[in-house]
Formats: sequence, structure tokens, C-alpha cells
Amino acid sequence: MPIFNGYGCNMALRLEPLIRHRLRFDERLPLYAWFEDVDLTRRLGRHGRIVKLPSARGVHLGIKLGRTSGTRLGYSQVANPIYLARKGVYPWFRVLRDLSRHLLVNCVKSIRPERYIDRRGRLRGNARALRDLLRGRLRPERILDF
Repeated sequence: MPIFNGYGCNMALRLEPLIRHRLRFDERLPLYAWFEDVDLTRRLGRHGRIVKLPSARGVHLGIKLGRTSGTRLGYSQVANPIYLARKGVYPWFRVLRDLSRHLLVNCVKSIRPERYIDRRGRLRGNARALRDLLRGRLRPERILDF
């Protein structure tokens, strides 16, 4: 069935279209990049279909801790969708939906955070990104500065 984008932990890509269209992960989305899967599959979708195969099965070996700090992830939750919208691969209505959802969840859950999620760090990163947005300094690579 057609879907809007692939989800990095659970996606498989055909190499041939990536090579033919010279598509790569965007290096402006550093570290364990939030939405890099959205960006790549939305660009790839211009050349074919992005589909979900319900009968496919996989094993997720992910962990909840250790990829990046909560502050960096929180910054990316704001900066990366805005960057992708400005780049033309992600619609603004989805950016607004995602930002409001992340801000709300991080605010509410920072009061009593889960022990394995740095909600307060994410909220600090969200706030830092919003300040950068207002100052005209918002860019995904800024997470490398902190």
C-alpha cells in the first residue's frame, strides 16, 4: 500500500534508483539525524512509489539510550522538519503538526519523564531551536555546536 515516507528503522531500499538518481542521505542532517529517512524517501518517491508491505517482517535491534543527547534530539525535532519544508520535500502542514506534537509531549512529560527518555533535554533543545528560528540562525548542523 502507498505511504507518505519510509521509516528508517523498518525500511528497505532498492539501490538501483538511488544510484540512477544520485540520491544520498543529506549531510546537513548530522549524527543520528531526525527525519533523514523522511528526506531520502520523499526525494526517492519523486522517481517511483514508496510503499508499505504489511507482510514483511523485520527485527528491530534499537535501544532507547545512547544515540544522541536529549538537547540535540530536541533541537533536531524543530530544525530538521523546517529545513526539509524549506527544501521542498516536507509539507508545512506536517511540520506544524509534528512541531506542536513534540513540543506538547516534551512539555507534559518533562514534569515526570520516563527514565529512559531525556524529556527535559528535548524540551531545552526545542526551546533553543525556536530561539534560533526567531533569530534567523536555525540550521540542522547547529547540533554539532552543543
